[in-house]
Amino acid sequence: MPHNILVIGGSRHIGYYTSLRFLDAGANVTFLMRSPQAFDSDESIQKYMKSGSVNLVRGDGLVAKDVQRAWIEATKEAAVDLVLFTVGFTGNPKFQFTKGFVIHPNNLVTQCLLNVLCEMPKTSSLPKIVTLSASGVSRSSRAKVPFALRPVYGYLIQNPLQDKLGMERIIYHCSGWDWNTEDGEPGEDIMGKDWKHREGLPSPGTLQNAMIVRGAMFNDGECRADSPENRQPYRAGEGEVGGYFISRKDVAHFIFEAVTKNWEKYGNKQVSIAY
Repeated sequence: MPHNILVIGGSRHIGYYTSLRFLDAGANVTFLMRSPQAFDSDESIQKYMKSGSVNLVRGDGLVAKDVQRAWIEATKEAAVDLVLFTVGFTGNPKFQFTKGFVIHPNNLVTQCLLNVLCEMPKTSSLPKIVTLSASGVSRSSRAKVPFALRPVYGYLIQNPLQDKLGMERIIYHCSGWDWNTEDGEPGEDIMGKDWKHREGLPSPGTLQNAMIVRGAMFNDGECRADSPENRQPYRAGEGEVGGYFISRKDVAHFIFEAVTKNWEKYGNKQVSIAY
């Protein structure tokens, strides 16, 4: 099981729930957060801060020096063996009739991941990296989601999904996976100019322990997997499994189980999860 974890995007939702599972299992977690005070009244996190298992680093994932500082803090005692990257859409998206919902900046997720990978210490053994994406993120994946959701993915949230697609493109490139040409290439407005040659970015094929998790539409339901009577609480598998919804807490359960018990099955793959 990973013992030293760097979390980017863990102040709430899936990153937060997943981090708690690792903390409960005895791991040390370093959070990079723009607002560490968000945990001031969080009893669960405070308990682990007092025991020394949680380290909070104030910073912005869009600022390379902040990310570099997070890596330095996280690796003071031991190498990081897992990066949990769950950065998502922030702020209040604006609706435009021709574009659907638009976020600013439109490349937040992609550029944060580039910073994380470029500032990552280049050791002989790189950590596992889990990134959170979404079903319907690409043309090929939209063809496999429920028909009723295709307008949501293809119109309403098409712009935020381009940012998630950029994130996936980076993982595919650094891991040496074959990119589906049907999905096209995310634009320069998402990826940045000449991103493949950015200093510090792992060379193709060197990122050998990555996992992309695509979730169906997230909701705030309880974790079905924690109920003993639910023997098959959700469906998960390589590619797209289809489905309408999934609880954020069940996604956290899946990530924890995949990393600690089922890495041979899910590691180094793009997988999806839904009810």
